[in-house]
Amino acid sequence: MKGLFVLAMLAVPAVAVASGGGSEGFSQRESAPSLKEIKQSIDNSRYQEAITSLKKYLKSDPRSADAYNYLGFSYRKTGNLREAFKAYDRALALDPKHLGAHEYRGEAYLLNKEPEKAREDLAALKAICGNCEEYRDLERALKASGK
Repeated sequence: MKGLFVLAMLAVPAVAVASGGGSEGFSQRESAPSLKEIKQSIDNSRYQEAITSLKKYLKSDPRSADAYNYLGFSYRKTGNLREAFKAYDRALALDPKHLGAHEYRGEAYLLNKEPEKAREDLAALKAICGNCEEYRDLERALKASGK
């Protein structure tokens, strides 16, 4: 019995080495994906995957307005408006002129039946970028909502 225990203990280091143990393999598996990779998940409508990846990403770059904007977008697409608003608000706290965050938060306000707040984001976009794409998109969404 004692011999079996010794054999088992000798096998543990061999398994660890064979499985690629060590800090390098761990850090590679745990590293956050790039925003480009996350955007691909979003473009393919894999919003829950994007949310998980964005949370990891934000641990390494907590001041990324773009990441918070993508997080808000992904939460909005999954129907979680409460978390979407938190993420958009954080993006805008980091970058008050973030065009995407204003547009998408405005669209979230429309889903939440708050067209007056969507108009505030529309006015902000007009002041920041004039008749830019984000302004036109939110303006179309407001008109389509009938509000």
